[in-house]
Amino acid sequence: MNTLIFIPNGFSTEESGFIEGFYKAHSNFEVYYITKTRVFSTCKNHIGYVGKILNGDFLGKKTIFIQQGTKNIQVNHDSKTAGSVTEVYYDIEAFKMNNLSCCKDGDSGVVFNDLSEKLADSLQRTNGNKRWLYHWWLILVNLLIKIFSKLRSVIKNCAILTHIESNIKTTSWFLSSLEQGKYTPTHFNLCFAKLIDLALGLIFFYLGLKFKCEIISQFHFISQDFVTHLRELLIYLMGSPIGLKLNYAFNHSLGKFFFYHINLWRVFLQAMQPLLEANFTVLLLPAFLGLSYQVAVVCDITSLATFHIYCIYVYAARLYSLQIKGLTTLSRLFIGRKYNPLRNRVDSCDYSSTQLFIGTLGFTILLFLLPTTLMYYTVFVAFRLATLGVHTVFNKLKNWVSNIPLYIFVIWVFRSSSIAGAPHLSWIPGTGENAQIKVQLAPLSLGESLHRFSHTVKYYEGVLSLGTIVTHVFSGQRV
Repeated sequence: MNTLIFIPNGFSTEESGFIEGFYKAHSNFEVYYITKTRVFSTCKNHIGYVGKILNGDFLGKKTIFIQQGTKNIQVNHDSKTAGSVTEVYYDIEAFKMNNLSCCKDGDSGVVFNDLSEKLADSLQRTNGNKRWLYHWWLILVNLLIKIFSKLRSVIKNCAILTHIESNIKTTSWFLSSLEQGKYTPTHFNLCFAKLIDLALGLIFFYLGLKFKCEIISQFHFISQDFVTHLRELLIYLMGSPIGLKLNYAFNHSLGKFFFYHINLWRVFLQAMQPLLEANFTVLLLPAFLGLSYQVAVVCDITSLATFHIYCIYVYAARLYSLQIKGLTTLSRLFIGRKYNPLRNRVDSCDYSSTQLFIGTLGFTILLFLLPTTLMYYTVFVAFRLATLGVHTVFNKLKNWVSNIPLYIFVIWVFRSSSIAGAPHLSWIPGTGENAQIKVQLAPLSLGESLHRFSHTVKYYEGVLSLGTIVTHVFSGQRV
């Protein structure tokens, strides 16, 4: 039977003692894994011994012997199972820090996967007291996650609360890893990114206080100017925009209705101006938690400042949706069909002359009013999509600031053994009795490193995809 012996680089045979590791037998070969770079006087999980004289009785079967001060390795097994011996030298630190669970295909993949898992399990850097402390912190954090999940319908439209929930989930993942004693470049990158987030938050707080008057005046000017331009747009739509012949009475009714909301919101913004000036410092306090929290606050302020746009959009979308549904329902009148809600299908139907007349009249009214509704809906759905685009940019910025992959980039530049890919084998030429192989983990590209080791914060799962948004826009559903 062929034998593989995995030996860590820098393994010392200058002293005598037990070799720590484990043994694994396969169908057509056996493997001895040495998991420490030094020998021990006492060892519970030993697979061999470094000494001056081979003592088979002392070692027992399925063990290896290395003569002290040399690299002469002998395998102590039955003569019936004797075969070729191959020494495999590997970087123990690289195998500790990299998860090779993807290497499970074939015998060679299983061999490397067994070594990686065993070294990862042995990488326990926390004692029992610390694990106990992490455990109770984890219980508290999971309790907060359950509370936020119960309030999901409330917090889904609030950027700051959504960001807090995402960070709580990240903390739960981080504490779970600490409890298990697992440290990967992802954990170090997350800690480093949080320090940068805090530093940027403090800088933002300082600049916010320094330019307080300019920021407040610009916010007031932009909000009032936006309302003014929106009023001018409504006046333009109430006329004959781009030469369209719209229903005069219906157009003016909608225009005046929307005018009322804009004027109401303008008064609200004017009333909020003194409160904003008095509490501006309070709005900057989240910066002490990090720039990402301040970005979330700015996102909520933007949503509040454009709330009148959202209200008008909802009214226009609702009206447009009702007209589309009414036209769809009444169009079945001309082909002798109607929708059966009990069976959820369209059935045949015989209509009387009175029903045909009323249905045709309703269809005509809705059809001629549709261009007016469609004009307002098109304008304000464009505003709504622009607002969603701004929110998406803010969310991406929060995510990026919370997980700046600077640590991953630095260790990738210095070709750290903690980020590597698949094993790469190369023969070591020599005149020894056993064949020798060197195992190196192939370096990853920058893109692969960022993809594998960057921790992505997942925001509210209810965010609509692009295809769903397009479908909702054409059907009149809210986005």
